[in-house]
Amino acid sequence: MQAQVCDPSTAPSGLTSTYTPGVGALLEWNAVPGSLGVQLRIEFPTGSTFNRRLLATELDQFAIPDALLGSGTYTWRVQAACTDAPPFSVTPASAPNSFTVDSGSCPAIATDIDGNSYTTVQIGGQCWLQENLKVTRYRNGDAIPTGLNNAAWQVSTTEAYAVYNNAPANKDKLGLLYNWYAATDARGLCPVGWHLPIDSEWTDLTDFLGGESVAGGAMKATGTRADGTGVWFAPNLDATNSSNFTALPGGFRDLNGIYGIGGFYAYWWSANETLTNFAFYRQLGYVDGNALRSFDLKRYGFSVRCLKDE
Repeated sequence: MQAQVCDPSTAPSGLTSTYTPGVGALLEWNAVPGSLGVQLRIEFPTGSTFNRRLLATELDQFAIPDALLGSGTYTWRVQAACTDAPPFSVTPASAPNSFTVDSGSCPAIATDIDGNSYTTVQIGGQCWLQENLKVTRYRNGDAIPTGLNNAAWQVSTTEAYAVYNNAPANKDKLGLLYNWYAATDARGLCPVGWHLPIDSEWTDLTDFLGGESVAGGAMKATGTRADGTGVWFAPNLDATNSSNFTALPGGFRDLNGIYGIGGFYAYWWSANETLTNFAFYRQLGYVDGNALRSFDLKRYGFSVRCLKDE
């Protein structure tokens, strides 16, 4: 039987969408007979737009994981392609369809036990603090050890924090640097209702922002110290802060207790360890838009960003 010829004047029809909490959204439509692909356009509640070209014969559905969806109403359209190589012969766009996600509220402000208030940001299906943590006590009121000199920091295998370069002004500007033992202590470092992200939750974030090779640019605060518009050193390449994550370069405190590369790089702990003495972290830098996933010794001092509990 001869394959049906695609009619470029016929738009896809019969659009339906089903949202299942914990699973995601399934978008379905009646495929144009003989079509070789589609162009999918989704308008997010934040005002951003997702465009994806998908090549497959008479494609009639697309699934979106729940981790990539925040609260609000999504409107989408689909356009079929009658050829699978440029220049594409495409049909008109379909009539719109929409679905609504209620993934819980993202409060405007979160407050820690010290009384520090942090602005928040909804990114996809996640609610993040928009600032690095600067708390000095656990949720139960216990003080987190600090003031360790270089020699004490080198050998510590218990919880501790420090302020970059021992300069008090850096606490409010960049947050504090915690070793992994403090970041994961069972008494709780993050505000009530919030937690240190696990490695896969960081991956959900970077995937939503386009993948590790570009997510850093969407996360970094814009501006540079050189032009007086920010705290990153120049050139702060690819920084758009389109996600409003507003990443600041808090640097680190290394194994010898030495502070390094504040202004150049940002590091955040994840809750996952690897081997015995190592744990995963995420890194952004001033020379590109990458969001690097790696691991290092738990004795390092890195920044902490908290994620709202589901």
